[in-house]
Amino acid sequence: MRALLLLLAASAGAADPAFQLVLDEGFDGAELDAKTWTIETGRRRDSLNSPKAVDLQDGVLKITTWTDVDGTTYCGFVTTRKKFSLVQGKVAARCRFSVQPGTQIAFWSQSPTYGKSGTAAGAATDGVEMDILETTGLKKGGYQSALHWGPYRHATEKKSSSTQQPAPVGGGWHDYGVEWDDSGYRFSFDGKVVWTDAKCPGSKAPQFLLLTSESNIRGWNGERPKEGYGLKSASQNTFEVDWVKAWRRLR
Repeated sequence: MRALLLLLAASAGAADPAFQLVLDEGFDGAELDAKTWTIETGRRRDSLNSPKAVDLQDGVLKITTWTDVDGTTYCGFVTTRKKFSLVQGKVAARCRFSVQPGTQIAFWSQSPTYGKSGTAAGAATDGVEMDILETTGLKKGGYQSALHWGPYRHATEKKSSSTQQPAPVGGGWHDYGVEWDDSGYRFSFDGKVVWTDAKCPGSKAPQFLLLTSESNIRGWNGERPKEGYGLKSASQNTFEVDWVKAWRRLR
C-alpha cells in the first residue's frame, strides 16, 4: 500500500512534458538576483518607486507601501524587464497581501512592444497586458484578473476583459497563475482554472513579469488616507511573494 501511495505521489508531481520550467525563483538570497530582477525607480502616479519599499527576508519578497514623515509615499516596482521573458507558456506565483485604499498591487505580465501596431487585432504580435492578480484596498481581500490589448490611449482600439474574484483570500498564501497559447488564456487559483478568455488574441510576443504596488492620492483604487500609510515599520499595506515560476511551452 505504501509503495502504491509513493507511486501516486511521484506521478502527481511529475513534470508536464508539454512544458519546460525556465524560472524557479524562491527569493532565498539576501537580495534579488540582478540577472533576473530589477527594482525600477522614479515617480509613478502619486508616489515614488524605490528600493526602500522592497525587502527579502526568510525566503519572501515583501513590498511595503508606506509614507515618510515628509509625505512621500514609497512603492515597489519589481520586474524582469529586459532580463527575462516568456513567449507562450504559463506563470504562477504564491502570494499574500493586505492592501489599503489608494493602493493597488499586482502580479502581472507585459510586453515591451505592447500596442506597437496601433490596433487591437495586432495584439498577438504586439503582446498583451495580463493582470494575473490585481487588487486594491476597496476589494477587501478579493481580487481581479484582467487582460488589456490594443493601444492604451486609443478609444476604439483599446480592449479589455476581466473577472472578479470577491472572496476575501488576501490574508492567506495562495497560488495565482495564467497559461496562454494561440487559443487564449486560462487563469488559475491554487492550481484550479477559475477564468478562461478566448476573446483576447493569444500573445506570441515576449512577455516579462512584474510584482508591483502603486498608489494614488485619489483614483480607481480608492483614496489614500490623508496621513498616508505610516512609516515602513508600522505600515499594514503589504504584498508578499513566496515564489515565482514560469514554464515555456514545448508543444
